[in-house]
Amino acid sequence: MQKSKLASIVFMAIPLALGCAHANRYAPSPDTTIETYHNSRNSLTWWGVYEGTIPSTSGSGINVRITLNRDYTFEISYEYLGRDNGLFVASGTFRWDDAGRTITLESRGDSPFRYPPRYQVGEMFLRQLDIYGNPIEGELWEHYVLQKVFR
Repeated sequence: MQKSKLASIVFMAIPLALGCAHANRYAPSPDTTIETYHNSRNSLTWWGVYEGTIPSTSGSGINVRITLNRDYTFEISYEYLGRDNGLFVASGTFRWDDAGRTITLESRGDSPFRYPPRYQVGEMFLRQLDIYGNPIEGELWEHYVLQKVFR
């Protein structure tokens, strides 16, 4: 009688152990986060036109308009307010960072930018980043956010 109970326990434990091992094979590792699967690049309608007025050292500000296209091309225009001949337009391609959260604009030909502009892509906005890829902070941080105007 004792042998049959032991045999029953062993035969029940083996399938259970194999089932758990099989299920764990498909479970995400502990360091896998939701951002791995859902990010700005694959979860948002990021293409479209974004506009805003960013601060400038020379006075009234700069009207910025960025058009992002599905084929990873862009057009950007800067209009320096209060200046004659203050309109600047560039185009090129952009690339996503590995996390799929930010883009870097790469102009064609002679680049007018000292450093390639970077933007965090969010739901209906682009937030300008500094040259190191960090959000611009301080009292004026809200002025570095461009709003999506249409798709």
